[in-house]
Amino acid sequence: MKTSLLLLLIFATAQGAELILQGNRLHLGRPGSYEWDEFKDRKVDGERLEVHFQSQPNVSEHILRIWQHQVKLNWPIKLNGKKVGNLTNAETPMESVLVLPPGSLIDGDNVLVIDAPPNLDDIEVGPLILEDRPLKSLLGESSIQVEVTDESSGSAVPCRLTLTRSDGTLQPLLAGPSGSVAARTGVVYTRDGRAMISLPAREYLLHAGRGFEWSVARQTVTTKLGETLKVALSIKREVNTQGWIAADSHIHTLTHSGHGDASIEDRMLTIAGEGIEMAISTDHNHHTDYAPIAKSTGTVSAFTSVIGNEVTTKHGHFNAFPIQPGAPLVDATEQDWAKLIPAIRNTPGVQVITLNHPRDLHSGFVPFGGLQFNPSTGRHRDAEALKIDAIEVITSAAMQSDIHLLYRDWFALLNRGHRIAAIGSSDSHDVNRFILGQGRTYVAASDKDPANMDADEVWRSYHEGRLLVSLGLLVNIKVDDHFGVGDLASNLKQKLKVEVSVHGPSWVQADHVALFANGIPIREEKIRDNFKPGEKAKLVWQIEKPAHDVHLVAIASGPGVTEAFWEIPRPYQPTSKIFVSRVIGSTNPVWIDADGNNQFESAYGIAQKLIRDSGDDRSKINRTKLDQAVLTQLDSQ
Repeated sequence: MKTSLLLLLIFATAQGAELILQGNRLHLGRPGSYEWDEFKDRKVDGERLEVHFQSQPNVSEHILRIWQHQVKLNWPIKLNGKKVGNLTNAETPMESVLVLPPGSLIDGDNVLVIDAPPNLDDIEVGPLILEDRPLKSLLGESSIQVEVTDESSGSAVPCRLTLTRSDGTLQPLLAGPSGSVAARTGVVYTRDGRAMISLPAREYLLHAGRGFEWSVARQTVTTKLGETLKVALSIKREVNTQGWIAADSHIHTLTHSGHGDASIEDRMLTIAGEGIEMAISTDHNHHTDYAPIAKSTGTVSAFTSVIGNEVTTKHGHFNAFPIQPGAPLVDATEQDWAKLIPAIRNTPGVQVITLNHPRDLHSGFVPFGGLQFNPSTGRHRDAEALKIDAIEVITSAAMQSDIHLLYRDWFALLNRGHRIAAIGSSDSHDVNRFILGQGRTYVAASDKDPANMDADEVWRSYHEGRLLVSLGLLVNIKVDDHFGVGDLASNLKQKLKVEVSVHGPSWVQADHVALFANGIPIREEKIRDNFKPGEKAKLVWQIEKPAHDVHLVAIASGPGVTEAFWEIPRPYQPTSKIFVSRVIGSTNPVWIDADGNNQFESAYGIAQKLIRDSGDDRSKINRTKLDQAVLTQLDSQ
């Protein structure tokens, strides 16, 4: 799209003048194609934007303000043939501000171009405004002095501040004090709940929160030119997680992974600000120790840090932790899982290996894709080598179009006989684009002192599957008032009591709960929690003791969070143009010992036993009491 401004629109500001280069909101994309269903019938204003405008050479710093939305890929910005920056990689509505140094503008006709990336990316841009003043003038018009405390104790609390305009646009800002905050457009993480925020004078909506377990405080604030507004907010814990540790086992830094925007210092503040109690470093093929930086940033009391590594290969990404300081790196060029996974396991200190985002394509390889994996039977091409402890069923920075897809894959693995736990993580590389700890795992362990976790207890829970997966909801399960996740439920009566509880903060809703036996839904219920904090629902079902061993898993879900303070991201590699935002939480299995032999047999093991007992005459097998998982394994032999 090419625009020429024959009539210059110039308005006076408090500090200078602004030139509106483009006043309308435009849809940039490819005619005849669309990335998301919402763009299907919308007119494409152009594949790129080219704006011509008249100017004189600038002898001082100018700024270019660009409103943007749904930017996933890199959109270079050029002024008079020279690159001056990119649109910000962020799908949340925001205003990006570029600094134009002296000499950027020329006398006469100037050309501003926003170039399209090679791949499809539907975005919205506009207005575009040029101002003849420096950035510090724009962001120095007014200030907000914020203090956030714990409502129960009155003490200062690490948190995240989110500042938007009334329409949800993230606002450019500056924040201090230096070393105590990590700031990006519209977002400030603060070590102690205190921040001084500098920004243009206008009306805003300020949110303060501390991740999944805490309330969110909201306040509309209006700043005036030259004034500092004092705002005191309080938040409170709304989700009781006693006996469970909040862990994120997939965390990156720009410092050691080489991409994203979170320095290792920023990362400490985001960990503390999102309420993560066990933070596992997983930079790509690097052993990162957070402990010295946590100490220097004053966040050491907020969490326990663990050295880990994302072993990033062309045949999958594996997280390994904990790792002893000074341990050698695994050869990341190895592609044979039969050699790679044992090498990871033999790294000094390693207790847990996870397979990350198994449905994502990297280097032409999908761990659970193509000929690698049968999602019906759970048979994997490298089944013998798949000696791992967990897989990510939720990765908030790498969401799936079908939020249940990886759960079905996991159920298939369990039915095949693999004892692999389900986990959630963030895979965050940034301060704000993908929120750290949004996807997380709750680990059964003492949580009395976040800075001094009992590591042996934590790793034992990973091995025993005493884990809960959370993306906005927390779900737990009890069988016969005694058996929980990771337990073998034995000596059972003919009727089983199954109790499922759903928990979450007041800013999240749950609307559906399901109970799965061998991955097959056997109970489903719609619920309405009306944004109730804490326990949102408790369901009690009486079920017949199954005819054979099964694993029970509960999953709850609800409408996704769409506000900027905790927006659920769109799928990383979508398989559908329709996006339905959802929150979700799940348990790991309770293993039901239906035959009373004090051990668990998978659907695959049961099928093999039935075949052996029938003398391989399958016509003798009574199929009426077998669930679909066992039948699938029978028919696949």
